[in-house]
Amino acid sequence: MASHIQITPLEIEKNSWFDKVDNLRKLLGAPNNVYLFPPHFLKATFPKIGGQVVVFEKEQRAIGVGFLFPRTFQLGSHGFTLRFHRVDQNLEIDQEQAIIKVKELLGGDKVVFYDPLTERQYTKTIQKVEGTDIGRPGAEEASEIRSLQQKIWSAEQDFVYPADIHSSDFRTGTSLVARLNGEPVGFCFGFYKFGGSQLPATWNQKCQSNFRLESQLLGVLQKHRHRGIAFTLKKVQARNAQREQIDIVNWTVDPLQFGNAILNFGRLKAIAFDYYPNYYALKNELNQVATSRFGITWLVSTQRVQQALSSLSEATIQDLNEDSAIPRINHGSTESHLEEDAQVVAIEVPSNWTALQNKDLEQALIWRETTDRIFQQYLGCDEGKYIVTGVGQDGERKYLIAEKVDLALLKHLAM
Repeated sequence: MASHIQITPLEIEKNSWFDKVDNLRKLLGAPNNVYLFPPHFLKATFPKIGGQVVVFEKEQRAIGVGFLFPRTFQLGSHGFTLRFHRVDQNLEIDQEQAIIKVKELLGGDKVVFYDPLTERQYTKTIQKVEGTDIGRPGAEEASEIRSLQQKIWSAEQDFVYPADIHSSDFRTGTSLVARLNGEPVGFCFGFYKFGGSQLPATWNQKCQSNFRLESQLLGVLQKHRHRGIAFTLKKVQARNAQREQIDIVNWTVDPLQFGNAILNFGRLKAIAFDYYPNYYALKNELNQVATSRFGITWLVSTQRVQQALSSLSEATIQDLNEDSAIPRINHGSTESHLEEDAQVVAIEVPSNWTALQNKDLEQALIWRETTDRIFQQYLGCDEGKYIVTGVGQDGERKYLIAEKVDLALLKHLAM
């Protein structure tokens, strides 16, 4: 790489970041470049995991873009994967010089150069877990994961993640495929993450929070659901995280999808105290209104979670008909009055959120607006706020269960 090529960091500023992403992706051939990450990921999640962007310039013209993904964290030093995309396909780049210049910008952090256009190595693994073959995907299976995304969510090509991220070279934080009779039927992948939302002091004594996993996407083909495959994928993810001495796995989820809540809170024993209104810039069949999301926190090293993962029992769903004393914050899409001293509360969510969006979009909008207000007002990990810890139902009505934060609850969740 000639010395007159400049490398400039791109500032991730809240007010202009979305436009910058759109411009970069267009420069790199979106929507037809299958090696690009989806726009909603780059806009919302990439900055949250500690990702950074550098632009390679020659004579004040962009000739390449590098996306820096968290890779390692050792002795307080950050390591990144530099995912390099050419604007000028004829550009010959000196990788060592590129690494040196990027390291200078980062203050000496470790950088591994990665070109998605070059041939990559895949390490296929297979292990039998509760009747399902789970492991890292091979090269063909990595491509099949793209197809699964399109089948499960009817996703357009530009909103599907690149296949090469499952290579050993890229070092995705989680890369798992579930197989039945040798055929991929589900997957789970995510990325390493530097830091995250601030945790209560009680948890910081037990959990290493500087280096985490951000579990980005989990999917199972419709005809193979209700077999525990999603649970098994998360179980292996947790086991692998612990092997790397990672205590915290985060992900985002639509709080109004009750089926997801059953898995996340009722079975995995994850919790939620972060809330992001209108998190993703996308619209599809599952997201026809504002894409608000819970930020999930999964304390994988705690006894509470480990006991849940070792159990073969079904998810815990509280019968609120028997616990009628638990106050409801809302009745359908209408808010109710909450007594300030309530230790446990129930927040109603639609029984079938996807169907409601397709059947009555106006009512879906009201639901989202109401629950946006509720979650923003009540959720948090500070004393007096509420943490979502479970799910419940009262006949056909579905609820999220939230507990008021005090020292006893924080200790219990971190056991």
